[in-house]
Amino acid sequence: MERHHLEIFKVVAEKKSFSQASEVLHISQPAISQQINALEEHLGVRLFDRTTRKVSLTEEGKLLYQYAVKICALFADAERSLSEYSEVVKGTLAIGASLTIGETLLPKVIGDFKELYPQVHITVNVINTEQIIRAVLEQSLEIGLVEGPVNNAELTVQPFMDDELFVVVNPDHPLATQRSVSLDQLTCFPFVLREKGSGTRKIMEEALEAAGLNPKRLPVALELGSTEAVKSAVEANLGVSILSRRSVQKELKLNTLKLLSIDNLRITRKFYVVTNPKRHPTPAFERFLSFIRDEKFKD
Repeated sequence: MERHHLEIFKVVAEKKSFSQASEVLHISQPAISQQINALEEHLGVRLFDRTTRKVSLTEEGKLLYQYAVKICALFADAERSLSEYSEVVKGTLAIGASLTIGETLLPKVIGDFKELYPQVHITVNVINTEQIIRAVLEQSLEIGLVEGPVNNAELTVQPFMDDELFVVVNPDHPLATQRSVSLDQLTCFPFVLREKGSGTRKIMEEALEAAGLNPKRLPVALELGSTEAVKSAVEANLGVSILSRRSVQKELKLNTLKLLSIDNLRITRKFYVVTNPKRHPTPAFERFLSFIRDEKFKD
């Protein structure tokens, strides 16, 4: 029984899906199935009940999962301790990110980080904040990056970056000739928004309401499940939206979107890093936290 067998088993158990484990581990689904079959054959037990819709742990699988969590944590702790004798930072790092951060910010951050620490293997899970909190508590994720504060006494939650939201329009939209818009003007044009419950939409609605505009007055034409989908809809001139400035940098350079401020209103928020103080920090973990708190990549 080798370490990589346990690590693959652990991810499949947590995701309850071979296909999702494949995305996280960047390993083909047939290869994952082959590794799990080899582990089952070696142990002489069946670890998963497989159906067409889901994968669930057998009783033997549940028992092995308890050991796998501890063994993988011990391997990480050993790597941390041994790497203190070496200047080379290596090992693995499991990160969870909410949608806006995962889509728009994290790819560049990881690219820059990997240039400095190429021997650190990083896996990223783009999931919602509730899933991130649960995974950090269970220690299946080392770091969570979320768009709003987290109230949980068992976790360490710290802001690491400021963000600001703006009105976003197609350059041919009637509002595009202006630098800013009034609250009343926002109620005169179709809106394209993220789905209800998204972090971006929640921040926007709270800010508008505090400024005296009931968000229900916005003529919402479309509700979409990702920032990328919202941007595409605004580029197609299907409506206006309110999005993070960081999420539209490419479109601004290409002149396919334009940003407008709102008269007498700034919509700001912070991004937060969530960690579990019970988890042993590895050098890769510590360097990544230090890296994202650095000011160099924030502009």
